[in-house]
Amino acid sequence: MHTTTKPLIDGSRKTFQPEDFLGATKIKVKKGYCLVREGNESQKIAYLIESGCVEVVTECYDGTQTVLYSLYPGDLVGELTMMGVHKRSASIYAIEETSLLIINEKTWDLSMKNPSFMIDIYAMLLYRFIETTKVVSRLGQSTVLERLGTYLLTLPQWHEHNEDQIMVRLPTNTQLACLLNCTRERMSKVMGKLYHLKAVEKHDSGGGMIIYRSKLTAVLVGGSDK
Repeated sequence: MHTTTKPLIDGSRKTFQPEDFLGATKIKVKKGYCLVREGNESQKIAYLIESGCVEVVTECYDGTQTVLYSLYPGDLVGELTMMGVHKRSASIYAIEETSLLIINEKTWDLSMKNPSFMIDIYAMLLYRFIETTKVVSRLGQSTVLERLGTYLLTLPQWHEHNEDQIMVRLPTNTQLACLLNCTRERMSKVMGKLYHLKAVEKHDSGGGMIIYRSKLTAVLVGGSDK
């Protein structure tokens, strides 16, 4: 049924056949059609490409769109919704007329009872993770300052106060470091820079902080964690 000949999760590209998804129905979409839109709530639906090609596209912080990879006949599309992901993590566009099988939750669950199929799914996910990592490396990774700035500028308190400053209680530097994937030492250094430039000020000994939107934005435009 699969193109895989042995149950090895090796990070190579795995493809599937219509016979792997008994009961799936067919659709055909035109060039430019958006199968899945990034950020939308996920329906329990995935697709198998029978013919044609689609691109998996994500939107960067600056609004530009980046193609993560292309998918071809035998590739699954939108399968993360079957694994508990509640929002679509990327948009998927047909770049030519494309025929697909619609895979619902019942069909997926039936396929997952096959151990060989399940192993191929995990191998496929590893392959796509590797491909996505290559794209991220080419684009350049975000700095801790950028990640922290994005976190601070998207706090829900900004929606409650239409002002240039808010008073909040932030997590500790250790907690922020875990949240934003860096060391505590690096987080302390970056927070120190924000204190020095008065983009963030300590309000009281209980952890209260005042964040200034305009000053923080200016620091982010200047860039550099150092």
